[in-house]
Amino acid sequence: MKTSIPVLVPAALIMLGGVLFPGCQSGRSPALSKGATASTSVQTAADSIATARGQINLALAALRNLTDRPGDIPAQYKVAREQIAALEASAARITASADEMRAKGDAYLADWAKQIAAIGDPDLRNAAFTRRAEVATRLQEIFRGYQRVKADFAPFQSGLADIRRVLGSDLSARGLDSARPFVAKATAAAEPLKTSLDQLAEEFRSAGIALRPGGAG
Repeated sequence: MKTSIPVLVPAALIMLGGVLFPGCQSGRSPALSKGATASTSVQTAADSIATARGQINLALAALRNLTDRPGDIPAQYKVAREQIAALEASAARITASADEMRAKGDAYLADWAKQIAAIGDPDLRNAAFTRRAEVATRLQEIFRGYQRVKADFAPFQSGLADIRRVLGSDLSARGLDSARPFVAKATAAAEPLKTSLDQLAEEFRSAGIALRPGGAG
């Protein structure tokens, strides 16, 4: 669901908020404030992705423990069910964080455009708008990357839910045997998904650093 938005704000453009826009001289520049807020939301989204990545391992480990090393089967099933539920909650947090990230990024870009429009020098104004367009494009690319990972995450998550339902209705030895190959298949399918999640989290972290006032990238 895994399932892409770095932004670079040069120091010169940050300074424009306090130097070229008189309304910003007496307090913190809106560009600084909204850039910092957007940075925080992107970093939060990255943290959510990392948490979900770890939860994949926990859910699969619980399922393998149940099907490969049955002992106290009801207790093992309870752990597997709880870990799969925690994974579903992690996936929901990724979606919520990504939605907030997009909203904060949009607000940042809207404020940036408003401030640029007040610049009197046409060449400087055009240069600033060009820079903003670069940032907007990068934000869109990262969010599209998130959508791709989200699309990959959905069937994986659904598959684990199906395994949980099958086991929940038949925890006999034969029931565990029948589920074992599907757990193994899910374990193999998780590897490329985890790689995609790692890459997406890194892109988000880079974006968050770049969005911070004075951030580089």
